[in-house]
Amino acid sequence: MKKLFAGIAAVALAASLSAGVSAADWSAATFADNDPSTVNILSYDEDSITFEEVNDSAITKVAINLADVLEDPADLDRIYEGSWKLTYHGLSSLSGTEIGWLGGGAYCATGNSNSHSLAPNDYDENGAPIWEDEQTVEDSFKWLLPSSKPASIEDATFVFMDWSGQPLKSNGITITLSDFVLKDADGNVIPQKSLSAAAEEAPAEEVVEEVAEEAAPVEEAAPAAEEAAPAPVAATTSTATGNASAAAVAAVMAAAAVAAAATRKK
Repeated sequence: MKKLFAGIAAVALAASLSAGVSAADWSAATFADNDPSTVNILSYDEDSITFEEVNDSAITKVAINLADVLEDPADLDRIYEGSWKLTYHGLSSLSGTEIGWLGGGAYCATGNSNSHSLAPNDYDENGAPIWEDEQTVEDSFKWLLPSSKPASIEDATFVFMDWSGQPLKSNGITITLSDFVLKDADGNVIPQKSLSAAAEEAPAEEVVEEVAEEAAPVEEAAPAAEEAAPAPVAATTSTATGNASAAAVAAVMAAAAVAAAATRKK
């Protein structure tokens, strides 16, 4: 009976872990040169970070070290290329202005990314730009030579920037960096840390055995299972994933408690 429940719990737990295996822990993101005067970090979750300029025409600089990204820091030697997306929000405020370009790039520890560029999709009869409110672009890099790789994980800092020098702040424009993916030379995705990594360390079998041996009567099991799922903190991707995972494990616990009680009655 214990082995059956342990197997079910392991499957449920494995399913809950797989959702965040390639997501960077953006809670470790900070400011380039430890200088917060160019950017405000507004929010983050496992998949993205959103930021804005502090002052108009400043160069936004968000930094993250690969030691805070890679699940195994030793994988630094495997990295060959990487990519990410940048989504600009609030661009419609630039319609009718003279601003016809936004963009920037990233310093990728030893060199620069390919850079990213945005332009309006249309112009009015006077030649003024008509911007869509939201636009997403991609950027990427490659470490083509072994000498391109950072000497150590401590030196592997990435700095993501918009250097267009435009008044993003006063126009209410924010930027979301997402889908940060690192790959080896064969195209394999290199695993990254998850915000919920600490909660994922508990061995599944030990948890299930405790439930099977010490479960309360059936009518008392339901409240205990409900308490196992934490209340949502915010409507982010990471929170939603965490709640779903907790609910899955709670369901397995409840089933184990019911079966244990039934066995005792026999």
